[in-house]
Amino acid sequence: EEEKRYAQETLQMRGIPLNSKFVCFSSRDSVYLNTIIPKNDWSYHDYRDFSIYNCVSAVKELSKKGYFVFRMGAATKEVLDTDNPKIIDYANRFRDGFLDIYLLGNCYFFLGSHSGINSVPMIFRRPRAVVNVIPISDVHTWMPDDLFIPKKLWLKKEHRFMTFREIFESGVSRFLRTELYDQVGIEVVNNTSEEITALAVEMDERLKGIWKTTEEDEDLQRRFWSYFKTSELHGVIRSRIGADFLRQNKNLLD
Repeated sequence: EEEKRYAQETLQMRGIPLNSKFVCFSSRDSVYLNTIIPKNDWSYHDYRDFSIYNCVSAVKELSKKGYFVFRMGAATKEVLDTDNPKIIDYANRFRDGFLDIYLLGNCYFFLGSHSGINSVPMIFRRPRAVVNVIPISDVHTWMPDDLFIPKKLWLKKEHRFMTFREIFESGVSRFLRTELYDQVGIEVVNNTSEEITALAVEMDERLKGIWKTTEEDEDLQRRFWSYFKTSELHGVIRSRIGADFLRQNKNLLD
C-alpha cells in the first residue's frame, strides 16, 4: 500500500488525477542496447525497430476515449513531440525504475513493440496489443487477452509480400538476425499507423465488451492459426491476431 501511495502521489504531482485509466506504449529501437552495452554490435537486431511516431495516431485515438497514455522506455532514439496533455513522454520526462513497474503493471492495456519491455505487463497479466511482431514464430500465443499484428515481408525480386504459408514453410518465421532477411532479398515492412490504430481500437472495444466479431473474422482467425504447429514455442493458442489486419491482408492467407 505504501508503494501504491507513492506512485499515485507522484503521478498526481505530474497532473494525472487519482484513479485515471491509462495505457502504456512503446517502440523498439537500437538506443537501449547500444546504451547499456555499447561495446557490442547490436545491428543484428535492427530488423525489429520502428519509430514511436507510428503509434501517435493510435494514442491520439485512445486519448479521445479518455485515457492518459504513457510512452515507456529507458533510453529512446526519438523524443515524442506532442502538445496533447493526455499523451505523456514519460520515458524522457520523469521516468524512474519504480514507476516503470507500477505503470506497466497497472495499465488498462499495453500497446507496443515485441521486445523485453512487454514482459512486465505480461507478468502482471495486463492485456497487450503487440505490434510489429517479428519473427512471427516468436509471438506469445498463451495470453488470452493478447492481440498482435506482425511486420510484413516484401520479396524484393518478386515485388510482392510473402504469404504466411511461405513464411512458415521456408523457415523465415524463425529468422532472428537482420542479415538473414538481407541475404534472401526480404525487406521488412513496419505496421502502418492505420494498422496500429485499428489494433488499439479493437483492444479497447474487446476489453469494454463492445467488440463485434463476424463469422468471416472467425474464419480468418482459424486460417491464420492453422499455420502454427505445436512446438517448444506454442501449445494451446489463446491469443488473437488483429481482426482488421486480417481483413486488409486476406491475400497473405492464400
